[in-house]
Formats: sequence, structure tokens, C-alpha cells
Amino acid sequence: MHTRGLIVAATIFDAVLAGTGVDRVLVQMPAWRAVGVAGWAAYSRHADLGNGLVLYSTVAIAGCALSVAAAITVARQRAGRRPVTIPAYLAAALTVLGLLLTIKAAPFMLSLRHVGDDPMALQRAFDGFDWWGNIRSVAQIAAFVANLWSLVAMCHSAAPGENRAT
Repeated sequence: MHTRGLIVAATIFDAVLAGTGVDRVLVQMPAWRAVGVAGWAAYSRHADLGNGLVLYSTVAIAGCALSVAAAITVARQRAGRRPVTIPAYLAAALTVLGLLLTIKAAPFMLSLRHVGDDPMALQRAFDGFDWWGNIRSVAQIAAFVANLWSLVAMCHSAAPGENRAT
């Protein structure tokens, strides 16, 4: 796959992840604060630990792999691609950071499998997931923006006579 294709694919995967992050931070978690942790836990057991487990993991890992692959191919490109270097490296770093922050957020979500309905345990899980999930979402949203920046930079840095659409 060419550099442009990698950046486009990374941007698409990271757009999905960024969109879910925006929704979670601005819509879902504030609503769950009002509804309560028992409702959040019941929903999360079916959504995040159900189909979401596969979807979110696949999108995050694919977006990261594609962003890192794009950064590697940009590093191997000729000097004409220099404007793409910074955003491509930034996108790769931010997607890796997003995965590392998942290591902090995921245990709180995964704990819902075994904490039962203990209100204090559910509150700890909610608070931990909310805190680390918000930070993770910022990294994932920033990764999408960096990938978009990479794509724009690539389109503007095409060498004279080079087809910008490839």
C-alpha cells in the first residue's frame, strides 16, 4: 500500500475512534453521571464488553498499525515529503499513546465482569474509566487530527508533475 493509502486508511480508522471518543466524553459519560453507576454498569456489560469489545479493539489496533506504517513509509520517502513528516510521526505517536492509555482505562471496564452490583466497586470502576477514558479520548481525537493533517500535507507536497490523487 502506498503512503497516501496508509494515511487515508489510518485517518478513516482514527475518525471512527475519535467519533466514539467525542460521543463518550461529551454525551455518554455526562448522561451516566446523572443516571447512575448501576445503569452504566448494566449498559457497559452489554455494549462495551459485548460487541464494543471487538469493534473498539479492532479499530484502535488497526488505526495504530496504519498510522505507524504510514510514519515509516513517510520516513523512507524522498525529501519532497518533508511537510508530511511531523504530522505522520505525531499521528503514530498519538495512536500508540491512545493504546497505552487503554491499558489504564480497560481494567476499570473489565472489572465490571466480576464486581457484581456493589455500589462502591461500581463507582470506583466508573470514576477510573471516566478519568482514563477522557485522557485516552483526547489522544485518540488528536491522532485523528494529526492523520488528517498528514493527508492535507501530502496533498500539498506532491512534487511538480506528480499526480496528487495517487
